[in-house]
Amino acid sequence: MATAYRRVCGEINSAIRVLIESGLVDDQNFAFIDRQGKNNYLVRHQNQSALTTSVSRELPYADMYLQQRRKRYFNMLMLDGAILQMTYEFRDGELTRHRLAFLPSPVLLEYQNFPELYDEEVLYADVVEKHIVATPLRFDYDSRRDIAHPVVHPVSHLTLGQYVGCRIPVTAGVTPHSFVEFILNSFYRSAAETVGLKLSSPSIRFNPCIARDELRVVHISVPSYL
Repeated sequence: MATAYRRVCGEINSAIRVLIESGLVDDQNFAFIDRQGKNNYLVRHQNQSALTTSVSRELPYADMYLQQRRKRYFNMLMLDGAILQMTYEFRDGELTRHRLAFLPSPVLLEYQNFPELYDEEVLYADVVEKHIVATPLRFDYDSRRDIAHPVVHPVSHLTLGQYVGCRIPVTAGVTPHSFVEFILNSFYRSAAETVGLKLSSPSIRFNPCIARDELRVVHISVPSYL
């Protein structure tokens, strides 16, 4: 059986191919496995060398987004300009960290420049509504003992809107399949249904990591090994 990091890499690239074929992805960087040391592997794309964004948190979101886009810090660039980033770190065969980000375009520049293309295409029905607010989100996983702390800094958590203190507990690490499926179901359902998009079957799950105290507060449940 393939190692966990190979299955994760395979899931990322499988999802990229499916979304390219569906016509929902405008640009992409495929993932590969980067050996960082003995039994230490990073699953990343060619323009992302670490789990950080390499930008200052003090930057306004619009500036941060444009910097990420210019430097091609993404696995997938959606047709509406949204960015999907996926990076995983494994040590001794176990998931150590991951960073999965969805960065919607703060301004739908393509729509402003070519509105007739959007008006004629049903795929864009969800993304051109005037009442929609671009809200970035990020699934983080960090099992290092000096970082993780129940409730305050869960091992696996969801951050909304770039708020530093927003860490919603998540029951387990999030696989590429679960992340992409979540993004499609949440933000591109009409488009995915229109083109009949269907991801390949998941090839991996992670073990539950949520603390007992975190089960007593609002949390997010993701598919995992039981």
